[in-house]
Amino acid sequence: MHSDGLNMNKKVDIISLNKQAWTRVADKYDEVNYVNINPLFYYFYENLPKGAYILDLGSGTGKPYAKLLVERGFNVLGIDISPRMVELARKYVPQAEFVELSMTEIEFKNMFDGVFSSYTMLLLDPPLFEDIAKRIVRSLKKGGFFYLSLNEPWEEGADVDKEVFVEIMGENMYSRAYSKKEVLKMFLNMGIELLKFYRETLTSKEFGIEHSTVYVFKKK
Repeated sequence: MHSDGLNMNKKVDIISLNKQAWTRVADKYDEVNYVNINPLFYYFYENLPKGAYILDLGSGTGKPYAKLLVERGFNVLGIDISPRMVELARKYVPQAEFVELSMTEIEFKNMFDGVFSSYTMLLLDPPLFEDIAKRIVRSLKKGGFFYLSLNEPWEEGADVDKEVFVEIMGENMYSRAYSKKEVLKMFLNMGIELLKFYRETLTSKEFGIEHSTVYVFKKK
């Protein structure tokens, strides 16, 4: 849904915009019942070593993914831009560590066996997306795995930058679809290879119709 509450001719700080938006919707988001677990999520963690250290980018309330990962014996560091999301995650998944931090601020090097990002990089414009992609690859150990889920344009050739300021759960925020071609063009030049790709269409009252894509990469 397009938002009329933003001046599209004015430069918008999308990080601040999204931080405010997700903090305000945190308690509504907490009530969402996520029953659809993507099959590549299982592929991702089944390939990780026992006791693997995983970075969860945009960990939200910690449900369902951080919770599922710690239940399987993994060590999880979750970061989220919203202080309320971090507060809820610490409550629900005390076995994991959660920190209030933007993806744009991560500076890890060769530290994680796996990095997990569920629809969080949609909140980035292309320059930020490419910058975060570099930071993610740098944070992975050699042979580490990266799980990435996004939404893709509803049709090939669609102008995805036309309506990137949307309303989700009553809040204005930035969210952009990324085509498979765009994603691979960025990541495959960074010393990382694509292992698995999955596509499906999802429908929910919170997010409407989503053309979901899921990638699992491995650092060479």
